[in-house]
Amino acid sequence: MKTIRIAALLLAIALAPITVSAAKPQPDQTSRLPNILFIVSDDHGWGDLPSNWDKTEVQLPTLEALAAKGVRFPNYHTVPLCGPSRACMFTGQYSTENGMWRGPGQQPLGSPGYRGIKRDVKMLSEHLAEAGYSTGAFGKWHLGSLDGEVPNDRGFDEFHGFLGGAHPYWITAGRSKILHNREPDRTSKGHATELFTGWAEEFIRENAANDNPFFCYLAYNAVHGPLRVDKSKPASAPEAWVRKALDRGVSFLRSDYVAILEHMDHNIGRLVELIDELDVAKNTLIVFVSDNGGCTMEEAAAGGRFPGNNGPFRGGKATTYQGGLNVPFLMNWKRRLPQGVISDQQTMHCDIFATLLDAATIPVPERNGKNPIRGVSLMPHMLSAGKETTPKRAMIFELWGNIGLRKGDYKLWSNIGREHSPDWDALVAELQHTDLALFDLSKDVAEKNDLRTKLPEVYASLKKELIDHLSNINAEYPGGGSSAVDQEEKSKPRKTTTTPAPKGRSQGQFFKNRDRNGDGSITLEEYIGNPKGRNVPALTTRFKKFDSNGDGKLQLDELIEQTK
Repeated sequence: MKTIRIAALLLAIALAPITVSAAKPQPDQTSRLPNILFIVSDDHGWGDLPSNWDKTEVQLPTLEALAAKGVRFPNYHTVPLCGPSRACMFTGQYSTENGMWRGPGQQPLGSPGYRGIKRDVKMLSEHLAEAGYSTGAFGKWHLGSLDGEVPNDRGFDEFHGFLGGAHPYWITAGRSKILHNREPDRTSKGHATELFTGWAEEFIRENAANDNPFFCYLAYNAVHGPLRVDKSKPASAPEAWVRKALDRGVSFLRSDYVAILEHMDHNIGRLVELIDELDVAKNTLIVFVSDNGGCTMEEAAAGGRFPGNNGPFRGGKATTYQGGLNVPFLMNWKRRLPQGVISDQQTMHCDIFATLLDAATIPVPERNGKNPIRGVSLMPHMLSAGKETTPKRAMIFELWGNIGLRKGDYKLWSNIGREHSPDWDALVAELQHTDLALFDLSKDVAEKNDLRTKLPEVYASLKKELIDHLSNINAEYPGGGSSAVDQEEKSKPRKTTTTPAPKGRSQGQFFKNRDRNGDGSITLEEYIGNPKGRNVPALTTRFKKFDSNGDGKLQLDELIEQTK
């Protein structure tokens, strides 16, 4: 089998229309549907998969064997935060579109700032359940805890795990947040990695015995904090695994982190052996991916200060530098996928949705809810051992104003602040007059050299593409307004004004959204909106900048002039 060699870490890609490939479904032959074991690690940086980065001291023999006998994607990208990344994998859409623009919150559906997958967006688990799969989710959910958001509401027959973003590794009976389906689990105790693996094992055994095609979603909290970086704290990994790391020279700082990953790898090995034992390996697709980049020890690092390893890349979790976006990803399907393939294709989170549907012979839809599917199936690429390439495209990433757009070798980046998301029109208005950085990742993987002024045509083209995307998002949620503006306020009649017509959709729509009383001007209070959770001083400064005549009211022509 021919192996694809990486000619360079990052290859140039140009935009082309997104296409999907899917075999015809066979609804009357569900026994032939492939099983899917979908494993997600947590905050696991690109550099801590040894086949990605040989400078790591982490030893992951199970994952390395799966990669060596399958397909590895060193050029895979994600959203740099747990909830949004998982939402993209389960919906095939960007986090700007599927509703999970940040981690899930407690705001009710229909309220301003609601964070959750839109109810008209069908998740991967729902598609598979409808196709005849037995579906089970084990471990971390972090895709919502309100009515209509929990796993049993979203296509899973079985759920055993926790709903939030983090959980202690050592689980005590009666004191954990573990649920079994919708009810608290008062009896389970032990290490989370071992418990989650055991529950997945039971699910796989039962369905294999009954010849049911299964979708097993196993989401470890490894290697998310809490982790020991101080000698006064207890370890999160079993002590024997910490000792193994220390005995071979791993530093104390990294010892708990390394032990958690290696303990996870060992438990994944249990499931690989089980699949072989049950003689279902030839009909089981195994997918392994990290949700986002690793945490770092930098001051004020997002997710806590932990010693993650993002290889040569700058940044980490919660940043749209490559350290937050580029993470481990591999697939293995015995006797079906070629062995030892290292793909140089630029892939992303949305592709997992399309690929798993395609593998299950379910047609990949063109849209999900009111926005397009962004993912492409990687099955044709893998089955051809890389001879069939993926479509050329831009990949767009946003997290609370932390912006990234990757297209071929080039990448736009900026952090314009948290106060705009998820008001995409406001974000566009801010981007109009913001200078972003432009990097050539084929020569500058550390993202240090800004080429904006040296490559103005490339810069202008990519910025336009980014603004066009953000300007055309359908942000409405079924059952209650948009993600940014209260529907009741939006529906109020507007008074006729003599304000000049907007020169662009983004400024005009932003102005309309903010002009709550329809009098043709925006006060500071209207500009800020609900102050809860917003950077009021920064918004006040920006308002005064826009208010060129200093009368305390912002006119549309002032906004247009300042955002040219």
